[in-house]
Amino acid sequence: MLRKTTKTNANRVNIGLFAIVMAVVLLFAGCGHHEKSRAAAKERWDKASAQIKLSLAQQQYDSGRYKQAAKLLNECLNADPEKVEAHLLLGKLCLAEGSLRQGTGELELTVQMDPNLAEGWYWYGVALQQSGRTDDALTSYTEALRFYPTNVEYILAVAETCSATDRSGEAIKLLEEKMAVMPRNVSLKVATADILCRVQKTEQAIELYRQSMLLDSSDESVPESLGYCYMFEDRWKEAADIFNELALKLDDQAHVGDDSVAEVSRRKVYLETAAYCSMNSGEYDKAVASYRKLVVEQRDDAQMWLKMGQAALGAGMSNRALRCGRRALSIRSGLADAVALVGCAQYMSGDYTASLVSFEQIITDESNGSLAWLMIARCYERLNQPEKAAGAYSRALEINPDSQLGGYLGKNLKVADERNW
Repeated sequence: MLRKTTKTNANRVNIGLFAIVMAVVLLFAGCGHHEKSRAAAKERWDKASAQIKLSLAQQQYDSGRYKQAAKLLNECLNADPEKVEAHLLLGKLCLAEGSLRQGTGELELTVQMDPNLAEGWYWYGVALQQSGRTDDALTSYTEALRFYPTNVEYILAVAETCSATDRSGEAIKLLEEKMAVMPRNVSLKVATADILCRVQKTEQAIELYRQSMLLDSSDESVPESLGYCYMFEDRWKEAADIFNELALKLDDQAHVGDDSVAEVSRRKVYLETAAYCSMNSGEYDKAVASYRKLVVEQRDDAQMWLKMGQAALGAGMSNRALRCGRRALSIRSGLADAVALVGCAQYMSGDYTASLVSFEQIITDESNGSLAWLMIARCYERLNQPEKAAGAYSRALEINPDSQLGGYLGKNLKVADERNW
């Protein structure tokens, strides 16, 4: 009975020990499972946190707050080093801040991590191009375009890089193919026109610029480019009309308070170009109108008064030309071109004696000497002094033997003298 009881107790002890061991095993097993769950939860949290920080970094980048964006991106990559989009944005950020080497490295890593990311290839191309590796940049841009054949930004990058490497034909072919697919896309038309203009196919460029303006009249760079194309084709009147219209638009903006330094400078360029074109088209009165607007803000610019006087002379406004010449001389005493302008205005108004005196002041001037002698000859002719006129013509031809004007006037005077004799 005692042995049986002892055996029973021993069995109970063994069962108790087994239970304790199993409990310990289960406890440790539970701890391992718990640790794995915690690790998985942390990983999920890190990824979610990284995505949030990436979104915030993108907002800071778009707002130009690069320092804050960089901080968020570093936190994002610490949480998830494999976040491809974070490497892409960091590369773009580095380029924006001028850290070309680091940016190139980040963007190269981006395309290595995800070779199918088109935006990565595009920005890697931007970095390569900034590094002077144009051929590699073209390869990268082309890869981006392969993934998204209708992305205009990628198309333009390939075309402009081709054009920059003397492959304008390839660029034009690509752009024409894409225009056939997207016929109303203004950016493609303008880019094609720009390249056509560079290769001196200005007529085709003009047509594309005009189409672009019909589709979208808000971009002032398009009519400006069209105006310069007209100038290349010697279509001066059309060019003048374009630049006058551009200047008028800036006048309208100034009236509503938009008169920044940049806008004022652009208006000046447009008016000067319009005046130049009007002079070449023979519309001198329009040139005078443009110069009148310019001298309002440049009253102490002798050259501006001189140009307005020359335009006035062409328009037959001798009194205005005379005033402009004298104003230029009051600013820059002895300016030979201004003296010539005054002399011509005096001649046009019939004051030949005064004109003679004016031109005698500049007979030794290198640029105006030949003209001065020609006009002196004309003055003597008008004052009925043919011998002095003939001598003045001879002096003019000595200075400039190839002067067509001098030869023509001298020949006519000689014929007139022979007839009188």
